[in-house]
Amino acid sequence: MGVVFIKRRTMKVNLEAKPKTYVVINPVAGVSQLEIVRERVQSALGERDIPFEVYETTGKEDIRQMIHDKVQQGFKLFISAGGDGTLSSVIDGLVGTEIPLVILPTGTWNALARALDIPLQINQAIDLLFQEHTIKTIDAMQVGEDYSVLSISAGAGALTMKGVEREEKRRWGKLADLKSALNQLLKFRSYRFDVKIDGKPSTFRASELLVANSAILGIKALQLDPNIRMDDGKLNVCRIYANSVSDYLKLAVSMLIGAQKRNWNILCLEALDEVEIRCRQKLPVQGDGDLIGRLPITIKIRPKAIQIVTPVNAEM
Repeated sequence: MGVVFIKRRTMKVNLEAKPKTYVVINPVAGVSQLEIVRERVQSALGERDIPFEVYETTGKEDIRQMIHDKVQQGFKLFISAGGDGTLSSVIDGLVGTEIPLVILPTGTWNALARALDIPLQINQAIDLLFQEHTIKTIDAMQVGEDYSVLSISAGAGALTMKGVEREEKRRWGKLADLKSALNQLLKFRSYRFDVKIDGKPSTFRASELLVANSAILGIKALQLDPNIRMDDGKLNVCRIYANSVSDYLKLAVSMLIGAQKRNWNILCLEALDEVEIRCRQKLPVQGDGDLIGRLPITIKIRPKAIQIVTPVNAEM
């Protein structure tokens, strides 16, 4: 069990128990300076006599297995300081353990932190653990042995990520992603997807087909469907179709003002168990911003998979 106590139905990390804490830092994520992040974390934990161990990633290790091993060694609290890729690997190792995870968003997009209203400023994100907070339990989407918590998709979005080199992203940050996205969107490609939702077959013509666990699309203001929640035990299959600049503009406006259901360019359907996606083209597939394979793919829901430390009033 994670180190928590319950008060008025609110779960919190029990810091009085001095939980053995494992800190994973990606030294090349985003634009945050490694020394500042490391020093701030060590200071915050050390001055409270919380035992901890810090690991800096190299890009060559199996983070999921490493986290599994640390759980077996008795670590009761984990901190991930990095981007969405580092965070996804840490989550892979913590699914099903009921051990809380603290997110320090030091990457480029920090999509999960944005979705859960976690502060993007590093000092505020660290302070959250020692101030009023709660632990939210969210679902995950499983593909083989890997997990994603925001979205898995094929189409323009995954092709965008395939077109960005890691070094280019480190150098230019969001601009590299936006440039690649613009190149893909202006091609106005669409694909025929054969989909099984809980075993029921459907066919969609789409620019992008997403299986979503979170309502947001990159930023908080853009929402696929305001009814999508990260803790409802459901998957959401969303078809996005756009054949012109006008289509994309209308789509963005409808997402911003909450009029998605009146825009035929987007359609979201619920799944309670699993989604299978096939396409004649072996399109690349992304999960939470990282390429995870190619079609065909089967995605299963893993309810109540991971515990995240968030602000008390965080929306999901």
